[in-house]
Amino acid sequence: MTSLCTATGLRATSGDAALIAYLRALRGHGVVESVFQRTVNVLMPDERLIALSARGGGDAPRTLVTDADSWSDRGISAGRTVEFAPGVITIRTTDAHLRVHTEGADEWHPILPSLTAVGPGDLAAAATALDRLIQAHGSRGGMLGPTPTASSMEAAVTRALADGRDALVGAVKSANDAGMRRGVLSLLGLGPGLTPAGDDFLTALALLSSLHGSGLGAFGRALQDVLLEHPGRTTRLSVTTLDEALAGRARASLLDVLHALAHPSGWSEARAAESIRTPARHVLAIGHTSGTDILSGLVTGLRLEKELRGSL
Repeated sequence: MTSLCTATGLRATSGDAALIAYLRALRGHGVVESVFQRTVNVLMPDERLIALSARGGGDAPRTLVTDADSWSDRGISAGRTVEFAPGVITIRTTDAHLRVHTEGADEWHPILPSLTAVGPGDLAAAATALDRLIQAHGSRGGMLGPTPTASSMEAAVTRALADGRDALVGAVKSANDAGMRRGVLSLLGLGPGLTPAGDDFLTALALLSSLHGSGLGAFGRALQDVLLEHPGRTTRLSVTTLDEALAGRARASLLDVLHALAHPSGWSEARAAESIRTPARHVLAIGHTSGTDILSGLVTGLRLEKELRGSL
């Protein structure tokens, strides 16, 4: 007796415009890479990674935001086959086929600000305001340092993160290309999870390096070289995120922070804090420590941008 699988229809409400365009003609089979309550990560037929987010998830590169309440209790597990047909992604489960329809989704285009007209004083004010927000509301266990009840392993990882950050900052300041590569390599893949803390920190620096007017171009090239030379150093998701950031593509909430701070205005620290508070709190809500680690990288990058202005 043959069991019949039911089909459940879901809709992508918004998504990365480049991904939506690519899916319109895509055919083939992929596989579920990982499953979480709010996100399913899927490998496409070309082995590029994309994310299916539950309702309320923010727009991001290679991401579709769907009308699913969550991905829990849907029978999805890593290794499940995913079928791609024009405008439809079908995830095979034991009892049902979940079909995500992409046509009609709002198309999200990441738009970058420019740092060209942002003065050193504004960079300093933004960095200080953002740092104070992180210290007050961020999560420990990554770039912010160990939790009060940290195990010896966690303490060792957070010390290594701090050492890697300091080494990288010193190399960027001195324009030491080899030192930058060593600093990147010491942070890449460091920490637990699908996007380790060191990678989240590097993501913010990578995004800053992609902005018009940035002085971090040499760092961006060093990061790109290390990613090419050490392809298995970190997770596939982290590599994808870092590659996208180097190309000037990052999740909408992080871009909102950049837009809030990138307007030259002769800011005081208080005005900077008021401007970035809401978008920064959205970033802080990402993952366990990921949001904190990303914004920590942004603080470091802004301070580097300020110092590098004297040598541009």
